[in-house]
Amino acid sequence: MDVFKEFIYPKEFFGRTVNYAIQGLLMAFLLVLFTGCTNVDVEKAFNGDLRPGQANKIIGEYCQSCHIHKDFDPPLHVSKVRNLYNRPAFKKARECRSCHYIEKNWMHNQHERKTRMPDDVNRRKSKNFKRKS
Repeated sequence: MDVFKEFIYPKEFFGRTVNYAIQGLLMAFLLVLFTGCTNVDVEKAFNGDLRPGQANKIIGEYCQSCHIHKDFDPPLHVSKVRNLYNRPAFKKARECRSCHYIEKNWMHNQHERKTRMPDDVNRRKSKNFKRKS
């Protein structure tokens, strides 16, 4: 029986193969673990990489995932809130990302939702909105 095992699984080859297989499985597990939690569509929507209608839909669903905003109506919200801003970029805004943005917390792989509030924008104290051309 030992001769058969030596023939099929030589010690030096078997030891290296097991080590490489374990390392490969560990790397694959970590890769799946870290990429499975990211929400790439949300990041693309807030960065302006998607069409405005599609981006608004994704951002609206993202906001509705919060228990506070579960009854939120995005199109109605955009039409109501535009009147609170004095600056033309916000007054004519049709995208959610004009007033809202996210900051990524790399340590915990989560997004923090942020809003450019009308009072801050009108006093020019908010984070700048960069529109993609």
